[in-house]
Amino acid sequence: MRHDRLMRWVHRLAERSGLVWLVDYYTASLHAEKKLDAGSRLLFRIRYGAAYPLLVALLAVLSAGTSLYPFGPIIVAATVFAPQRWLGVIGGATLGAVCGATGLTFVFRQLGIGLLDTYFPEVRQSAMWSHSGYWIEQHGELAIAAIAALPVPQMPALILAGLSEMSLATLALALLVGKLVKYGLYVGGVLFILRAIRHVAEWTEDEA
Repeated sequence: MRHDRLMRWVHRLAERSGLVWLVDYYTASLHAEKKLDAGSRLLFRIRYGAAYPLLVALLAVLSAGTSLYPFGPIIVAATVFAPQRWLGVIGGATLGAVCGATGLTFVFRQLGIGLLDTYFPEVRQSAMWSHSGYWIEQHGELAIAAIAALPVPQMPALILAGLSEMSLATLALALLVGKLVKYGLYVGGVLFILRAIRHVAEWTEDEA
């Protein structure tokens, strides 16, 4: 009885929030490949292709190595687009982010602080720069792992790690741990929401 009341409450909430419409659109898209044009069918094949995790990894490399765009929305979209590839999404995102971030650190280690002052002068004025410097000084690679796991700007910590004596291997390991935790939580949260959406869809069908 309690379960029925709970499901009715979820159903009413879904109707008022527009979630039912989203459910209908999402579930219909899962079975609509034969009805779509050639371009849309290509997208369906991409999500089942072996190169899908590599595409996610490439986007992660560019995001972590350049800081031109946040990667959070991308990994969410990648998971929604191909939820059955969740393990490859986590692996590709993690390895790509580690490679991109380690590469950025290596560049600053080779070219020095002058590169930062020339192209990113505002970074040294940010609060994250001072906070990152303090935590790296106090906790070293543990601080790098924690920062990598949090949804905060990564560039200050990476630059400071590049200017320190921390080895790139140690940095990469810390990044691997942090990114694995972060992206695992991202993907796990998305999968949980998708399951909830499907559950509401099944409830809607049963009610009908």
